[in-house]
Amino acid sequence: MRRIGSRWGGVALICLLVASLAEVSLAQLPNMPVLQNAFVNPGVTAAVDFTNLAGWSSFAGAAAWAPGSRRFQLSVGVGGQTHSGESSRTVYGGRVNVPIIGANSSFGVSGFMGYGGLSGGTIDSTVAKSLLPIGVTAGYRKAIGTSHGFSIYGSPVYEWVSRGGGASTVGVFRGAVGLDMGITSSIGVTLGLEFGGAQPVDSGKPSGTAFGGAISYAFSAGR
Repeated sequence: MRRIGSRWGGVALICLLVASLAEVSLAQLPNMPVLQNAFVNPGVTAAVDFTNLAGWSSFAGAAAWAPGSRRFQLSVGVGGQTHSGESSRTVYGGRVNVPIIGANSSFGVSGFMGYGGLSGGTIDSTVAKSLLPIGVTAGYRKAIGTSHGFSIYGSPVYEWVSRGGGASTVGVFRGAVGLDMGITSSIGVTLGLEFGGAQPVDSGKPSGTAFGGAISYAFSAGR
């Protein structure tokens, strides 16, 4: 996640990530949306993420770090997934996000790439064993006073999917939109979704709409 600070800073959103939290705004944690803001928050940010896709409920912890130069941001995450009638899974991943333009302005563009995987349960050809998303994000942010603000962003994403059971790798285009809100100079909330067309149930590809949210804390607040 990202933070919207006193001037341009704001909500720290990860993404993961995995993507960047893996499909959690971390990197790209399987069965979690890829939510990646275009702006980088210097320092360390921690987050708790929760998402739902195709009946899989996921909860994950994530962390992101970026240098003071804001040239890039690294995110990692790990969590668990549950589904009625299915064995629980562990998901993990990481992501790198690189601002292209607007690192210190109200409009920005960045490029990102991540990796995510899962373990546990039955992993056959219908399951996305690992995902590698690559995408570009455009975002807009606005400070409100000295400790609040918001940011909206959208991302086209291409995802390579490695399936279980020795099945071939497949790919799919998806899209994502997100909203980061700065509650205080340190605490942020993220809401977003990843969307795409319906895929055959045995394809292993992400299908339909994934909803996600997160609460983040930026340790670099007050810089």
